Amino acid sequence: MAVKGAELESEMIETVCERVRERLPADQATPCEAFVRQYYQWVPAEDLADRNPLDLYGAAVAHWNLAQQRAPGEAKLRVYNPDFEQHGWQSPHTLIEIVSDDMPFIVDSVTMDLTRKGYGIHLVIHPVMRIRRDENGQIIEVLDPESDSDDAIPESILHAEVEHEHDQQLLDDLRRSIEHVLDEVRAATEDWQAMRARTTELAEELDDNPPPVDEATTRETKAFLHWLADDNFTFLGYREYDLVEHNGDTVLRAVEGSGLGILRQTANAQEAPAQGGGVQPRAAGPGADQGQLGLAGAPPGLPRLHRGQEIRRRR
Repeated sequence: MAVKGAELESEMIETVCERVRERLPADQATPCEAFVRQYYQWVPAEDLADRNPLDLYGAAVAHWNLAQQRAPGEAKLRVYNPDFEQHGWQSPHTLIEIVSDDMPFIVDSVTMDLTRKGYGIHLVIHPVMRIRRDENGQIIEVLDPESDSDDAIPESILHAEVEHEHDQQLLDDLRRSIEHVLDEVRAATEDWQAMRARTTELAEELDDNPPPVDEATTRETKAFLHWLADDNFTFLGYREYDLVEHNGDTVLRAVEGSGLGILRQTANAQEAPAQGGGVQPRAAGPGADQGQLGLAGAPPGLPRLHRGQEIRRRR
């Protein structure tokens, strides 16, 4: 059970904070102590009971050091195996440390990626801290979680521990995979409102440019699009496609500049057969000339964020 900070501020956590005050310069000790207390505030007490105070100090201060400087929108990431001789503390696990803007999906997306790769997860720590930074991105102050200061932003501080990975190449692969996850999370978060707006625009276009289908189908499609835009759907990606003839085949070709969210990069979109390829349109091939409305399909691979739900492409 997660317990509140007042209950968790045991002798062990006080020892960690005392070590911070002893080892860090005065101008860093105060914000670092605030960071440490929030870092462990909601961690289940039993997850810390068998840990050495030096290692608790090392883990928190290592993350504090990673967070020291960060540009707006930047995601800081480190994947490593703490070693006493190199880092001054140790862990039997491989650690993933992330500092980023607070965004939806981030914890589920990262842990889902770790699980997909077969890594057993031993511990996840994820406080969201309100941090004030100067114009160079350096930490000035770690504020109380209830603070409403206008010049502080909520930042996601994510610490995950997985089975120890000895192979440096696999560690590098893991880092690249998590970087890709963070990029997708940011893209989906930044373009979420634009994807909702585009969905509403598509519904309105049915009035401005009525399709050659029966009126009941048009009404149903409009109602469905408005339902999606009314916070009933998690928009991850959007891209438009044209159906074109190429070498005697009907293929899907991405419309340049139409991508949003995790489908932003039109350059990465491969031309695909309209049938039997990576995307299966309902409006292509047999039945395409029977007045079906629109084009719906699934991408060839699952996105790496949230719960791995398939997204739908709409043209």
